[in-house]
Amino acid sequence: MGADLVMKKLEALEQAIGEKDKFILAFSGGLDSAFLAAYLKKLGKDFIAVTIDNGMLPDPGYIKEEAGRLGLEHKVIEVDLFRDKVFSENTEERCYLCKKEIIKALNAFKKEVGYDHVIDASNLSDLKDYRAGIIALHEESIMTPLFDAEIEKEDIVRYAKEFNIDSRMPQSCLATRVPIHERIRKPVIERIRTVENEISKLGLSLVRAKAHDRLLRIQVLDSEMDLALENKDKINKVAKDAGFAYVTIDLEPYELKK
Repeated sequence: MGADLVMKKLEALEQAIGEKDKFILAFSGGLDSAFLAAYLKKLGKDFIAVTIDNGMLPDPGYIKEEAGRLGLEHKVIEVDLFRDKVFSENTEERCYLCKKEIIKALNAFKKEVGYDHVIDASNLSDLKDYRAGIIALHEESIMTPLFDAEIEKEDIVRYAKEFNIDSRMPQSCLATRVPIHERIRKPVIERIRTVENEISKLGLSLVRAKAHDRLLRIQVLDSEMDLALENKDKINKVAKDAGFAYVTIDLEPYELKK
């Protein structure tokens, strides 16, 4: 991307944010929300970074660490999605329903602290596989300046280097580890989280543990397949200690979304 286009998109981002102030920033600790937080700080905006812990976060501790590293005022709000029977049914509407609950919690906190706007770091690339979330945001009039400025994931990766933001491998909602129409249960999600975090300690930069009833299917990056196979006995033990009866390493590697 040329320097002129980079500046043009950043100018569009500043215009999308405008003169508004007093934001509640939906903060996941990922690259997108970390970049938006850094940019809001650069503009001198008054905001609170808020993480909604809905029980589906892969690594809540990392989010707190990242907020601290960025010097953010940070708040964690717990929302028990497992008690939502419709969400737990795990239909194609899962992401939409989850986003609605997150927005509800953010709006309630905004009202509690007397701030003016909720702002989200969804970007143009999210349209490729996350349309339901974008729809929910726009239905509730949540600000999406990265999306409005037509900023894509590859732009954010480039900007992150300039803002010295950790480019850790992307995390994703643990509900995505359960096949559609298979009920989302708290014990299963907790076991998946344990397995992924333990296997990551073997040096794998990205692990996805997909639960299929009593079978657990492990996906890793193609570049780390050999490392996973070298540690197959350890991976097998971690998964079985967590309560899964059968363990496989998927020969089709996980592909990072662009």
